[in-house]
Amino acid sequence: MTQPNWHTATMARFKTLPLESLYFIRDDAAAAAKAGESIGNPKVGQYLDEVHYASMEIAKRQKGVAA
Repeated sequence: MTQPNWHTATMARFKTLPLESLYFIRDDAAAAAKAGESIGNPKVGQYLDEVHYASMEIAKRQKGVAA
């Protein structure tokens, strides 16, 4: 059995989290990316992906509430 890649697994996991967790992850990952840029951390891209995926899930849920 093939395991999904990190991106697919992260997006799937974010679908199961409460909004409060998504907001925390988004803000924490953004802070980590900003700090990492100043020291050359190679995981900056991954942190930015987490910001993006959490933001996508938040927006998706907000659209669902308004509809």
